[in-house]
Amino acid sequence: MAFTLRITFSGLCLFVPEPVSGGGGRMHVLMPGMFGHHHGPEDRHVPVVVYDAGALVQGGPLLGVPALAKLTGYSLAVGQGDTASTLLCSQIVDLAEITGRPVDPDHLGPDSTRKLAARATLHAGGITRVAPGVCWEMRPGEFRPIAHRVEWEIPDFPGDSLALVGQPIGGGGTARDLGTLYPRNGLLSIQILHETVQELPPEPLPLEHHPLPNPGEHPRHFSAFYSLFGEPVPIVLPRFWGMLEDAPPRTGGCPEIPPDAGAYAYDCLVAGAGAGGGTGGGGGT
Repeated sequence: MAFTLRITFSGLCLFVPEPVSGGGGRMHVLMPGMFGHHHGPEDRHVPVVVYDAGALVQGGPLLGVPALAKLTGYSLAVGQGDTASTLLCSQIVDLAEITGRPVDPDHLGPDSTRKLAARATLHAGGITRVAPGVCWEMRPGEFRPIAHRVEWEIPDFPGDSLALVGQPIGGGGTARDLGTLYPRNGLLSIQILHETVQELPPEPLPLEHHPLPNPGEHPRHFSAFYSLFGEPVPIVLPRFWGMLEDAPPRTGGCPEIPPDAGAYAYDCLVAGAGAGGGTGGGGGT
């Protein structure tokens, strides 16, 4: 029996659409390593899958206890049929427009270089909601929100469970069983996070450790995205401008995740590289 699979991405994640011939496509979510960017232990990012531990038992109750499966060095494929929407919400800044080139195609295949910490490839569904964050100045005079949390849904995921299997991102090696999960009332929710260790469940740092940036301050880890373009490219870093209400309205925006479910709006941001604009929408399997 089919169910809805909801995946929430947060942290340093680059959404890269890949159209396929005949329509449809797949969406790659690249999680860059921090090689050569930040060397302090407090800047280390760990990619993980997070789910309620109760989802491991068919028919049992949800427990409110997060279980984590580390994704470092692995690629996770979800869905079937290459029917995924390749549209990016306008709250996701498109770095291909800034660099003038796509990401290195090696990052999308089975022999990814060491610049990737992990990757998820979504073969069905689409973006449904984003946490739009705060107001940034991306380029001089360009004031905009930049999302920091993205929801992806596959509304008709086939079967009665989701088997999570990580494949070595560099090719070869042994697959890793990350758990078989069961939905409740037709819905299975998981998270894929690429956050610093101190931001991960079960006890992320409290709000007082996340003060607002100073005006003009850059998000600390955003530059890591530019290492995925294969050669030197122009690097533009957003600068903090103000709260969300200071950003002008944008066309092509997706519905918003409620602020109380949106994590921290000014630490790790997400980005895209590809077909920008448009609205997200769930595709079938």
